[in-house]
Amino acid sequence: MFKPDPKDATADDEEYLIHIIIKQLAHFGPVPKSYIDLIPKDDDYRWSILASATQYIKDNQKQRPFKLIEDECLTEEDREFLLKVMKLDPRDRPTARQLLQDEWFSGVP
Repeated sequence: MFKPDPKDATADDEEYLIHIIIKQLAHFGPVPKSYIDLIPKDDDYRWSILASATQYIKDNQKQRPFKLIEDECLTEEDREFLLKVMKLDPRDRPTARQLLQDEWFSGVP
């Protein structure tokens, strides 16, 4: 899902990871304030990447919220579970214990 389109970047390109971030932000962004607050004000590299990725998404109309994606293999339960797991700020994600207790796993031996 997050693999960049080969016309944008290939695995050996220096920009490959930035394109993965672009894909993540396009589906699960914008970056939550709680995460932004963790980035040191003098970390110009991270701020530059976030700004560039955000601008690229806007300029190229790449925003495609995951909650709106339609796929015949994706059930509503799957979508809800994935939205819990794919929070950009790791502190907002459930723990492994919480995930294993999630109703999504009910009926799994």
